[in-house]
This record gives sequence, C-alpha cells and structure tokens, in this order.
Amino acid sequence: MQVDKKEAELIEKAIAHWQEQGIVDESTASKMKNSYNLEDTDTGILSTYALIACVSCGLLAFGALVMDEKWIELMRRRFGFSEIVVGIGFILLSAGLVYLSYRRKRRTPGLYAANEAFNITIVLGLAVGMAYIGRSIGYQNGNYAPVLFIAAVLYGTIAVFLRSQLLWVTQLLALAGWWGAQTYYWSHGNDYFLHMNYAMRMSLFGVLILLLQQLTLRVAVLATFARITRIMGWVFFLVAAWSLSILGNSSNFDVWLQIRQGRLWFWALAFSLMLLGLIVYAFRKKDAFLRDICLVFFLINIYTRYFEYFWDKTNKGLFFVILAFSFWWIGRAAERWRKKRALQGKE
Repeated sequence: MQVDKKEAELIEKAIAHWQEQGIVDESTASKMKNSYNLEDTDTGILSTYALIACVSCGLLAFGALVMDEKWIELMRRRFGFSEIVVGIGFILLSAGLVYLSYRRKRRTPGLYAANEAFNITIVLGLAVGMAYIGRSIGYQNGNYAPVLFIAAVLYGTIAVFLRSQLLWVTQLLALAGWWGAQTYYWSHGNDYFLHMNYAMRMSLFGVLILLLQQLTLRVAVLATFARITRIMGWVFFLVAAWSLSILGNSSNFDVWLQIRQGRLWFWALAFSLMLLGLIVYAFRKKDAFLRDICLVFFLINIYTRYFEYFWDKTNKGLFFVILAFSFWWIGRAAERWRKKRALQGKE
C-alpha cells in the first residue's frame, strides 16, 4: 500500500501505541510496518502541477474556441442555426461528456483529480448551452432566475450521478446566482427584498446552504457532498456578512458613499462579536475548519476596520510594519502550537 509522509507518521504512531499497550507484539508490529510503502511525493507534486497546467490550457482553449461569441455567431449564421438549436447542441454535447466522464470514472476510479478536471468540460458546455437557450427565449423579459435554477438542477443531478464535488460546487454557485436574480425579480427591480439589501440576502442564502448540509447528512446518496456543502455554506455566509459589516443595509453603492462610515459601526461590531462567538464555539467543539475560517475572517475584519477608521490618520509605513509583525506573530504562534501538539502526541 502506498501512503504519503503524513499518513506514514500517523501509522507509525498508531503501531507504537499498540505495542506499548500490548495489543500487538513486536513481530506483528514489524509486519504492519512492512505492509506499506512511502510514495514518491516529488512525482506526485510534478503530476499535480502537470494536471493544473493541463486544466489551465484546456480552459484557455475552451475560451478561445467556444466562449468566443463571434466564432459561434459566425458558424450559426453560416449554417442558419437558431440560438435554441445551438443551445440544444451544447446540451447534447454535455450529455456526451457526462457519459465519457462516467466511463472514465469506472475505468480509472483512482485518478480522482484527473476525472474531476475532465468534468470542467461538462460545466462549461452546459453553461454555454443554457446561456443560448436563455437568449432564445429572451430570458423572460430580463428574468435570469429560471434559467439559473434549471442549470443548478442539472448540475446537481449530474453531480449526484457522477459523484463529482466540482459539479456540486458549480450547482451551489448557480443557486447563489439564482437567489440573487430571483429576489431581484420578486422585488420588481427595487434595491430591497423584504427590507434586505443584496449583502443581507446572501447572508441568508449562506444560512440556507448550511441547512441544506444537514439534509445531505440524512440522505445517503447526498452524504458524499456534506463536507463541501458545509464549506461553501460558511464561505457564502461569512463573505456576505463581511460585506454587510462594510455596507450595512444600504440600498445601493451610491447611497453608501454618502454615509459616514462611523454611522455603520453597529454592523462592524455585530460582525466582530459574531466571529468571536463562532471562534469560541469552534474551539470548544474542536471544529478545525470553522475555527480556521473564522480566524481568517477575524483578521480580515481587523484590517477592514483599520482601513475604514484609521487609514487617513496613520502613517502608511507604520501600518505595513504592523501588518508584517502581525503575520509573523500569527505564524510563530501557529508553529509553537503545532510543536506542542506534536510533543503531546509522542507522550
């Protein structure tokens, strides 16, 4: 069995602990240690970089050949295709790519990254198809929400079929777009929907995604997407809440520009207190992801407040000295914490 360096360290610690407890004897421990091999990490890193380069070139090629509207329009007019025909053509192309992806996954289930990279073609092909279908029906007088919702349903269905994390994330992004467009349509083009601006609406959307994560835990076919749904839910919520701490519930950007930032202190304070509460909760529950992401946003919050209230009153060189020192202190504290954990693990 091939394992990486971190996995090998964990296995060795477990075997040593079992020996101390008398669960396994020395002969068995030796057999267990010889049952795995340390994989060549340099080769793994090289293959990862090669895969990233491949995906990047593929995206650029797709953008040059497919997303170039002039090229598509030239072909469409040359052969007399309508927009709906082009849209259906790309949908059928995406269906063929789904079949190829399914075959790839069955033949090479261990090549997870490569299989997910191939799924990018499905994402892009389906996006072009839905865009042309939406254009063919005029987006229902500017209402993009139905097209985005159908796209989200298609992405989600394919994600479940292929068990693809990438397609599931794309579905969540499409749902975010649908939520923004749908609430805009429900508000008849006004700045507020149920007295909420866009930042507050997206904060609510993040909460809804976190509730969706609870559903994925209870449905067997969706269980594989529980973790990524939770991550995206917190990202949506915290990014929107951070925006809310800056903009408040201002109706639009022009209105916000006319408001003194000091008058929005309540939103900044509420965001700061919420982050502190989440950090304490994460430490008590030993929730590493929630702890880390909240700490990152707490730092972003500190620097945001500085730019809001002290940028014009503080020497810029001094500010960047403080910034450098703070990052050094965080790195030093994290390193000491890691070494402490390592020593505790050896005891």
